[in-house]
Amino acid sequence: MKITDIKTIKLQYPYKKWIADGCGSCGARGAFLILVETDTDLTGIGESATFGGSMDALEAIVEKQLKPLLLDEDPTRIEFLHQKMMWNNWANGRKGLVMGAVSGIDVALWDLLGKAAKLPVCKLLGQVTDKVQGYASAGFYAPGKTLENLQEEIEGYIRRGFTAFKMKIGRTSNNHKMRLQFMNNGDFYLTPEEDKARIELVRRTIGPDKTLMVDMNCTWDLDDVLNAKEFFVQNDIFMVEEPIRSDDTAGYIRLTKELGGIKVAGIESEQGVSRFAELIKADAMDVVQASLGWAGGFTGCRNIASTAHAFNKLYTPHSFFSAVMTAANIQFAASQVNIPFIEAEENENPLRTELLKEPIETDEHMNYYITDKPGLGIELDLDVIEKYIIK
Repeated sequence: MKITDIKTIKLQYPYKKWIADGCGSCGARGAFLILVETDTDLTGIGESATFGGSMDALEAIVEKQLKPLLLDEDPTRIEFLHQKMMWNNWANGRKGLVMGAVSGIDVALWDLLGKAAKLPVCKLLGQVTDKVQGYASAGFYAPGKTLENLQEEIEGYIRRGFTAFKMKIGRTSNNHKMRLQFMNNGDFYLTPEEDKARIELVRRTIGPDKTLMVDMNCTWDLDDVLNAKEFFVQNDIFMVEEPIRSDDTAGYIRLTKELGGIKVAGIESEQGVSRFAELIKADAMDVVQASLGWAGGFTGCRNIASTAHAFNKLYTPHSFFSAVMTAANIQFAASQVNIPFIEAEENENPLRTELLKEPIETDEHMNYYITDKPGLGIELDLDVIEKYIIK
């Protein structure tokens, strides 16, 4: 089997009303899919994260830098191909969009290998479970969104069976001059008191027996996080995600040491095994959140997960993408011993809910079933692709 082509698909779904986290706002959802074609009838499907980067730039990277390295190669030699992409782009490819493109191709190669072997990817990696718990990643900000709206949203997730939840916090007036002034829709924010009321409301709504996490998106200062420790304890916060700037390694080390039972999680924008190994060894986090479509694909992230396990750290893959990455994260989580749950991002997004011919199945508690279908176990709906494709 040989690689004959690598194609990209750019998808976009515009919002009628934007949503926001602690720092940025989102007016549309996108997906950058990668297809690895062969001289057989098998094709691998992958997805790259973009983190707001240009999908046109990603497309050029795949077409001009990476595809020429892979044409006519055996797609089952995944580690070799991963190293070939990395070393041929050593000066420009260990960070940013190039690594994102490498990650998406890597996911597609593992999907292809699973199809060739007639096995799910998780079995190729070493399956440890037949279900993966999803946590509801929600509670975003939006203009006009009230506490009552937030409560109704969370109650909806409870009715669906979720037992773990993560909400956005940190879009507050005390952080306004530091970051929001540079961002689109940066004049929209709450007071710190209003933000605390949101957290207290969600904890009351879900009750004392369910897991609650908060995500600051790098908006708080170190002292603010430390001063809020008692508040987090009172509201039984399991973990705080990216509480401070992601490049403040010393700050993360201090938080991990001083927040006690409250776990520190990050860093979704980081990339590569070496960087995560540095952070893990330095005890800069309790929960590793490397993104499969950004930090190295299955090949890179399995090494990151193993490093985290060696240092007794949890791993919860970041996911804010399409159904392709959801399927990939399920396969990945099913093959790792230190992944307690994965992110089930619950904002409106047809690229997540409509993209597959058959939806990903869950049980009554929002645990994802592990499919016995080969590869990622998914098939794209071409009509939906046509509906949202950027031409």
